[in-house]
Amino acid sequence: MKLRYAPRAHADIAHIHQFIAQHNAGAATSVVRQIRSTSRLLAQHPGLGRETDFPGVRVFPTARYPYLVYHRVHGDEVIIIHVRDGRRDAPRAAEL
Repeated sequence: MKLRYAPRAHADIAHIHQFIAQHNAGAATSVVRQIRSTSRLLAQHPGLGRETDFPGVRVFPTARYPYLVYHRVHGDEVIIIHVRDGRRDAPRAAEL
């Protein structure tokens, strides 16, 4: 399947990198690399993750880091719609 990032997901990843890089640039790069690796895994196996309360939206955790990748399958592509720290409250519908 194809992999696409929604504008919101791009912004989320940039913000995560910027926040972590304030303290450790290498760690920021590692976290983003893992988020992108998880996204590629979802494109290979689109059924991974659990359903959310939002129709058609699934969520899957990254390995080693507390981030959750929210995604949906549309036709022949997996769309990453939001990346969020799993320690935060669940997203509201307007955030997806």
